[in-house]
Amino acid sequence: MVETLWRFRALLAPHRARLVIGGVLTVAAAGLALLLPWPLAVVVDTVLGAATPPDLLAPVTALTGTGAGLVWACAVALCLVAAVGAAATYGAERVLAGVGERMLADLRHRLFAHLHALPLRYHDTQRVGDLGNRLTADTSTVQTLLVAVLSVLLPNVTLLLGIVAVTLVLDPAFALLSLAVGPALYVVLVHYRGIIKSWAATARAAEGRVAAHVTESLGAIRLVKTFAGEARSESRFRSFGRERMTAGLRRVDHAARLPAAVDVLVHTGRAVVLLAGAVRVLDGSMDLGVLLVFLTYNERLYQPVKQLAKLQTTISRGQASADRVREVLDTDPEIADPPGAGPLPALRGHVELRGVTFGYDATHPVLNDVSIVARPGETVALAGPTGAGKSTIGGLLLRLHEVGSGAVLLDGHDVRSVTQKSVRDQVSVVPQDPVLMAGTILANIGYGAPYATRAQLVAAARAAHVDEFAERLPDGWDTVLTERGGTLSGGQRQRIAIARALARDTPVVILDEPTSGLDAVSESLVMAGLERLTAGRTVLVVAHRLSTLQAADRIHVLDRGRVVQSGTHAELVATDGLFRRMHRLLAVVDPEPERAGPVRVA
Repeated sequence: MVETLWRFRALLAPHRARLVIGGVLTVAAAGLALLLPWPLAVVVDTVLGAATPPDLLAPVTALTGTGAGLVWACAVALCLVAAVGAAATYGAERVLAGVGERMLADLRHRLFAHLHALPLRYHDTQRVGDLGNRLTADTSTVQTLLVAVLSVLLPNVTLLLGIVAVTLVLDPAFALLSLAVGPALYVVLVHYRGIIKSWAATARAAEGRVAAHVTESLGAIRLVKTFAGEARSESRFRSFGRERMTAGLRRVDHAARLPAAVDVLVHTGRAVVLLAGAVRVLDGSMDLGVLLVFLTYNERLYQPVKQLAKLQTTISRGQASADRVREVLDTDPEIADPPGAGPLPALRGHVELRGVTFGYDATHPVLNDVSIVARPGETVALAGPTGAGKSTIGGLLLRLHEVGSGAVLLDGHDVRSVTQKSVRDQVSVVPQDPVLMAGTILANIGYGAPYATRAQLVAAARAAHVDEFAERLPDGWDTVLTERGGTLSGGQRQRIAIARALARDTPVVILDEPTSGLDAVSESLVMAGLERLTAGRTVLVVAHRLSTLQAADRIHVLDRGRVVQSGTHAELVATDGLFRRMHRLLAVVDPEPERAGPVRVA
């Protein structure tokens, strides 16, 4: 628990002032709680027992006497102490719980930002649902832990220390007797804490698998239904749910045992105090009022222990969640701006890969000593069989991955020497599998161009042939798309992605199979729009279609991570090699597209 607080100290540091205020109120509430038994002791010993009032009460007894007036004074004092103590307790809980809420917001923002800073390699190995569970449920559980520690355990521990100090002053020997069951309680708590934390961690991990499967299954609901996989998906969900339930039941079982064991030990300790105290009262070595104070303190003494027992499940779950959150936060982003890195100057569009070697796994390179040059205004195509490393080049250009050796240069600047944002701000991308966000059509087109006007976005959309279907929709450009654009066809999503790239108006454009999903006429119109709007810009095209390859100024053919051929379309067709063999196959499966005919809504 202390370790968890220490690990999240950076999040608590900005709230030091509130923590101090909460701490002061906590100490005040504990101090007032120590006063609560004494009015009863005064009434029992001085009024009912006719004992001599202590010197401390001399001013009070001078005004009230030792009869009914003193009883009224003690009653009023009891009410005042209780009221002020309640106010202090409220203030402490209010302030400390507020710190927990602020910390939760800070933690979620930090975790969200860190997830965005982690490389694609990390995200490729994680399940989105599990990461979402860590960002929401786990951070919330951590907050519950911190609130429990700050607003529940802190005041109880303060009260415990105060009670121990006061009882040691009153009667050291009797105070030690009151604490006799303490070691046994400590052993019980340590024993159950480890067990509960272990099952809590197992439950949290299983819960992450449940969330991941839900996200995966619902995200691929079309695939599930197409292949009649509902029963299989449900079976996996039931299996993950059963794992979560089993771990949860084990945790609940041990969490229920702990308070029971604590209650037995606490009441055993109270029985010992009552027995020993009664004997001392009978032999006259202790006042009855003092015994009542000890019994009250004894009950309050073990209240923190009882609270700890009840909160053990919360603490264990919080620690398990804290471990899952820290696991993400402790992951190295790998790709980071170097110290003092400045922005990339405005580009002319000269792109160069110089002797680049890269592999997602260092032992299996995807690219081997690749050198490619694209001059400003050129359209350079990357061709080759699937898995040759064509799309990887775009990722390296954007510095989504870090080269193993060699360099990626933009206008002679190594992308590793400038800020990542300045690189990506000057490069537009149309991926092979377009990703759309929930929002309007124009909002999706403007995602990469937040400062573009509506007219500019509409112009880009028309150039990409989006208007063919958008203007037929009831709300036109303001039609709200569902998450991932599920209400659109693949070709429609592709055209929106192309318009998004055009709207950015960057000097470098990467097109990864830009015409996939388009019919012949739509492809012709989109390519014409690309030719107009990318004039004077450097365009890298990952392509298989003949029409795209023929329009390129230069083609680089990759095979097994190496550039095996380079040249114009005519030069490569005339030379025996991989490209000519590919060209013959493409001529059969992808003949020259028709340039006329009705426009088909994709």
